[in-house]
Amino acid sequence: MRLTIRTADEPTVRLLDGLVVFWLVLWLVVGGWSAHTIWQVSDLGDTVTTSGEALDSAGRALESLGNLPVVGEGPAELGRETVTTAQDVAARGQEIKSQLRQLAVLLGLSIMLMPTTPVLGLYLPLRWARRRETAELRRSMSRHGRDAAFDRYLAERALQTMPFTTVHALVGDPWKAIDEGRAASLADAELERLGIRRPTSQG
Repeated sequence: MRLTIRTADEPTVRLLDGLVVFWLVLWLVVGGWSAHTIWQVSDLGDTVTTSGEALDSAGRALESLGNLPVVGEGPAELGRETVTTAQDVAARGQEIKSQLRQLAVLLGLSIMLMPTTPVLGLYLPLRWARRRETAELRRSMSRHGRDAAFDRYLAERALQTMPFTTVHALVGDPWKAIDEGRAASLADAELERLGIRRPTSQG
């Protein structure tokens, strides 16, 4: 991949940039959607809590029946057990809600980060290195312009990065062309491949 990024022409690099951005957006959307879905499911915890509160009310009603002399302690005991169970159910409902929301956050982040971190870790340093390289070429071009030494450097660079058939179509024998000082065509081709334009004031 290092060879591809450093030597690829500008359209290829733009295509790679687009693919990386698409990959990142894809997993950000999938991760966010998954987290949102589980977050919505966590509302079931409120339903469980509401059921527990309703059961608590029923238990307290049964417990109050124990005050009636003709009923006895049976309903009251049942009511106390119902209230205890209802309180456990209501508390469990909030635990379920909290746990599901934690799961939503953790799962969403995992889905976002696991497929994207390796891509960013590999691609961004290479992309940044190419960006610095092209920026240095632009600075050198602004200082040296059409200097024969600079054109020769670009021409020799073209020999390392461009197919021989392309080079041969431009200048015939590339080494002979460089030795004879006819490196401008190769230099311009290398600049065009990298998406760099010479200043108009220098032709």
